[in-house]
Amino acid sequence: MIGTLNSYLVRRFAVWIVIVTLGFGTVAMLGDFLEMLRLANRFNLGAGTAFNFTLLRLPLLLMDFLPFIFLFATMFSLLRLSQAQELAVIRAAGLSVWQFLKPLLIFTFGLTVLVVLVLEPYGARLHNSFTDRYADMTSQKSGLSFSTGGIWFRETTTDGSYVSRAGKIDENEPGRLLDIEIMMLDQAGGFKSRITAPSGYIDGGVFNLTSPTQYVVGEVPLRLAQISLPTGLRADSLADSFANSRIINIWQLPGYIAAAGNSGIDVTRHQVRFQSMLALPILLMAMVMVAACFSLPTGRMFTTGQTIGMSILCGFALFLFNDFIVLMGELSLMPVILASWTPALIALLLSISYLLTTEDG
Repeated sequence: MIGTLNSYLVRRFAVWIVIVTLGFGTVAMLGDFLEMLRLANRFNLGAGTAFNFTLLRLPLLLMDFLPFIFLFATMFSLLRLSQAQELAVIRAAGLSVWQFLKPLLIFTFGLTVLVVLVLEPYGARLHNSFTDRYADMTSQKSGLSFSTGGIWFRETTTDGSYVSRAGKIDENEPGRLLDIEIMMLDQAGGFKSRITAPSGYIDGGVFNLTSPTQYVVGEVPLRLAQISLPTGLRADSLADSFANSRIINIWQLPGYIAAAGNSGIDVTRHQVRFQSMLALPILLMAMVMVAACFSLPTGRMFTTGQTIGMSILCGFALFLFNDFIVLMGELSLMPVILASWTPALIALLLSISYLLTTEDG
């Protein structure tokens, strides 16, 4: 009998999750479509292209709404059960609040794990497709990537292009790259020459190589005092030229963090993002508990309108508190793990304490 009841509660909860997700998805699509439409108009593209951009960005946009989706889904499902007197029957059968909340919490945890491991990587891949198309439209193709071999980027010049590899970034001078090797290519992509330098500095759209050595096939290596190459990177925002932590999926983040950290880059934002994704199941379970705190006592402590208002207020407060603490972690004002896990754990423990007081005395 308990199994049948749990299945019924989970089905009702899942239906409301779908309904609320469709509502938030519609709002997100309308808002983002207007923004993408303005972007498309700048490049004389049609509404179809703007809509395609919106679809590419939608999964990650929905990830931002997940706390509110679970908050509203829990609130509406419990209110409907209460209004239909089904919660009264469940309580009369001798089941405690913890017994009929347990399947909802287990379902929330399992669904969130699936979202983090499947939907988030898929959304990151789609968003990367949008980023690539945006780079093609704006001709902003400068970028840095990491591998075990160091930091790589490619730039276009007037007579071809070049591919640069640097061992790491100087910790004392963010615009200074160390252990540099550059392959100069012609307009057809053919090899022209190879340049090595112990260091180089990015300044004002120019990549200045210090004491470089140039190697050309069939010629004696040429040692120079300096070589200047054009670049779209800037010294004051070099760290921002690396991949955004939001568009690196959770499977790739650990390797990216290791490679970037070894290259002298501050990866605090990426570490916070990774820990926040791991803590997301706990945060959404906390949202379910927050909604339950106000939805269950309906008719005894709060009216339906008060229930909705208090749930939204507390959920929004938790959302802002979580964003604030995460920001402190990204700014290195708090340890990464503490910043990522504290809001969810605090909200979960407070809601459990509240229900223990109101339901169990």
